Amino acid sequence: IKKPFGQKEPPLTDQIVNILGRYPDGGQILKELIQNADDAGAREVKFLYDGRSFGKTYLATEHLQKYQGPALYAFNDAIFEPEDWEGIQNLMRSNKKSDILKVGRFGIGFNSVYHIT
Repeated sequence: IKKPFGQKEPPLTDQIVNILGRYPDGGQILKELIQNADDAGAREVKFLYDGRSFGKTYLATEHLQKYQGPALYAFNDAIFEPEDWEGIQNLMRSNKKSDILKVGRFGIGFNSVYHIT
């Protein structure tokens, strides 16, 4: 039986666990979001903590109950371009690799938010 040869990527969840192991819990997440805003040319970054909790009765599954609050919102005034959208969907494939002035050119920093999501 012939099988195709080639490297295979580990499952996405395994890759995220590996990335999170490189980032400590805490302020690193905010630092990554600020660096992303800077790379995008933002002049302003805001964080908003929303301490509210919302109803847990009418959810698709019980698993979603833990996501009903509180929440931390991050906002910056940069324009989110199509290549940015593409970039956050492709793990470790940054579209900023060739720009040495960009802090987030490795394609992993945004994934630090999985510590809190």
